Amino acid sequence: MKTRDLARRVEFLSKTLRNQSSGSIIRLDFNSFSEAEKLLFAKVDEIEEKYRQTGSEEDLVENADLIFKNREVILRRVTELFCYTVPMALGSDGTHEIVEYFFRQHFYNFEADLSECLAYVRTWSEKDREEFLLDLKQNGAFFFRLPRGFNEHNDKCVGELNNSKDLDK
Repeated sequence: MKTRDLARRVEFLSKTLRNQSSGSIIRLDFNSFSEAEKLLFAKVDEIEEKYRQTGSEEDLVENADLIFKNREVILRRVTELFCYTVPMALGSDGTHEIVEYFFRQHFYNFEADLSECLAYVRTWSEKDREEFLLDLKQNGAFFFRLPRGFNEHNDKCVGELNNSKDLDK
């Protein structure tokens, strides 16, 4: 195949794939879940249907553990998929194991940091939450990079560490 034809096909594929899933729901294959997980989903669906019919929140309160377990199962599956897919894609140049190590380290640190943050946010008063959301809407969100370990000022090659005075610290 000629370079021109290949470039045209790549461009066509790029346009075809661009933003296909943007705004749509990502689906997990229901058959990929265990029988126990499928039973849990069915039970939660029954609870939600009963709530829609009666409007009574008592069933939701009584079955809160099942509803939270349902969410946990789905979140765990999405996390597994994410933690599998991202290192595979980023480490496709032969660095998969290294990419996977650093990805998991940062991902699980992110989860721990987020969990801590959310625990703190849940202590806020309703007024504080409203003010925070109003500020976000008015000013937008400011994102910044937290400094982490390695950069051009403190990086070292692994071989240099053998004779390094930094190891004495």
